[in-house]
Amino acid sequence: MKKALIILRVSDEKQEERNSLDKQEEQALDYCKFKGYTVFKILKTVVSGRKIDRKDFLELEDEIEKNTFDVLVFYELSRLARNAYFIHKLVHSLKQKEIEFESITESFLNSDSPTSKIMLGIMASQAEVESDMISKRVRNRMKFYATQGYHLFPAPLGYDVKEKILYPNNEAEKVKNIYKDFIEGFSINKLSIKYGISTTGIKNVLTNVTYIGKIKFGFEGKNANTGKRVKNLPGEIFEGKHEAILDLEMFHSAQTIMENKYYSVTRRNRENENILTGIISHKCGRLYGKKTIDGYRLYSCRKCNKSISANGIEKIVIDAIKSYCRKLDFLKEKANVTEDTSNKKKMKALNQKKKRIVETYSDGYISRVDYLEKIKNIDAELKKLSSYDKEKPKMEFTLKEKLLKDLKEIDNKEYLEKAHLIQLFVESVILDEEGNPEITFKF
Repeated sequence: MKKALIILRVSDEKQEERNSLDKQEEQALDYCKFKGYTVFKILKTVVSGRKIDRKDFLELEDEIEKNTFDVLVFYELSRLARNAYFIHKLVHSLKQKEIEFESITESFLNSDSPTSKIMLGIMASQAEVESDMISKRVRNRMKFYATQGYHLFPAPLGYDVKEKILYPNNEAEKVKNIYKDFIEGFSINKLSIKYGISTTGIKNVLTNVTYIGKIKFGFEGKNANTGKRVKNLPGEIFEGKHEAILDLEMFHSAQTIMENKYYSVTRRNRENENILTGIISHKCGRLYGKKTIDGYRLYSCRKCNKSISANGIEKIVIDAIKSYCRKLDFLKEKANVTEDTSNKKKMKALNQKKKRIVETYSDGYISRVDYLEKIKNIDAELKKLSSYDKEKPKMEFTLKEKLLKDLKEIDNKEYLEKAHLIQLFVESVILDEEGNPEITFKF
């Protein structure tokens, strides 16, 4: 007597509520009884037929590999799956193990049918096309709701959703505080600890256009054939029916920080870089590598297993450079270096603000009228500051004063600026067994 494995599927909870799975199971059991099969196992699931990483599929593949049954029974091909690639792959696996397959309602697909191979290809493609059409209809309907300003997904932090419309709740203030802290310098990890939200959750809060009264349609998903996560579209943004929690300037300030600090691969990889890398070594001759323990940066020699605090040795080297600079006579020559005045800082901030407004307008967040008005006001302020700056006398520094000033402010500089400043002077840093440095300067 043949052992049968029954696999059953419905697409959503509504079908489940109509007892579709129960009806499929009842017919499958009657079919096996009529054919004289012993039911080895029944796999039931409520999931989209396009998915190929389903739990029941993984279990099925495991049973096929073990060759634990003789015939696979399913209700109809579209109930088995709606992915042509997977169907052909599954049939190939079954044939390799000499396992038969039978459809309760489509006998022409059964492995013992002479038309099985042809009909499988036709029906599998038809099931996938039908699934694509259903998916497209659903997506179009969801997009229509989005264009009207309705929110179709679970409410984000700070909102409740009622009849597809968002309403701010008592956590709206928390959202504002997260943005405020982030703009003031809190890292995502620190925000996660402070507010008890995962780092991924914090990132989602900091990039969600919902907080400025918008609805975004278009999101990441999985490729139906490969299972890999891909970004389908950058997304379209529509005016929402809900009240905004944040103003545009706060939101775009956060986006600028996210773009510069967290989304740049080069910068992200260098944020925690040790600035003496490549010039610091142990007396054994091995260069120190970087190491992090409980958030503390270290320089570590793998050959002799010696480590030293990165912050400590970097401060020693910087202080040594300062002392060295004071003794160099040629650095007393004048350089055409103009001090960064408070007005210049204001102008820099205004230009950054202007850039954010341009991006806001380009992304469709504000109207052309608002855009022109904001740009006009900023240009007027820039013109006023520029004319005032021209009237001020230029201040010159010696190279020594400039370098010492840069060294004093080194903690506020980017990784590359720090590394270049140090390596401008230092040839090598060699540490002895006690961690005392021998610093060799280039001139």
